[in-house]
Amino acid sequence: MGSTAAVRKVNAAPHPQSRPASARQPALRLLPAPAPSRTRGPFIVLILALVILGTIGLLVLNTVIAADSFRAEQLVQRNAELAVAEQELRRQVADGLAPEALAEAARDLGMIPAGVPGFVIVGPDGSIVIQGTPVPAGTR
Repeated sequence: MGSTAAVRKVNAAPHPQSRPASARQPALRLLPAPAPSRTRGPFIVLILALVILGTIGLLVLNTVIAADSFRAEQLVQRNAELAVAEQELRRQVADGLAPEALAEAARDLGMIPAGVPGFVIVGPDGSIVIQGTPVPAGTR
């Protein structure tokens, strides 16, 4: 490839300094100071109100959480007490179902032990056979 560069002439606008001095305006000019703004006061009051309300909200939230935590601790303790009571009641039921306890409760109610049982066997032809010697209750 050859190294030929085409040069093109560009017509540019005249340089700003080439204008006459009377037509030039300064690039910077002095502006009057802004009047004190009264809109800053309500904004500050709004921000302070939001901060105060947020702090009060956090305080209330913290108090509610602490109260709930205290209530949860009470419920856990109550649950433990009820679990102990349930175990005691289950033990009492198990003790009451023991054969010795049932026999003692029956004696307290005036019941007497049954005697030796007899069995009645009915045959296919309708005949009756008594097996064993039945003894009436209370006699031994």
